[in-house]
Amino acid sequence: MSDDLRQTLMNVIKAMEILNNRYEAKIEELRQKGKDEEELQKLVKGAMAMKDASGIYLSWSNHFVERLGQIEGLEPDEEESIISEH
Repeated sequence: MSDDLRQTLMNVIKAMEILNNRYEAKIEELRQKGKDEEELQKLVKGAMAMKDASGIYLSWSNHFVERLGQIEGLEPDEEESIISEH
């Protein structure tokens, strides 16, 4: 995989991690302020759905990277996935 593609993918992974962490932190902040737990649970479900969607996106990205490696003629052990399962 080219360095620019690798760096772009790393940026996406990092951005998704940061965004998911910020969602969780905001929910906890609202919880500490005594906001309605029922309403917070709706936010929790939404944050979980977005985290799941991030995982799906990254899984497909990993599939793309693997295919790209095959097309470029790299052996499977030569091209390591940079996407870790969280």
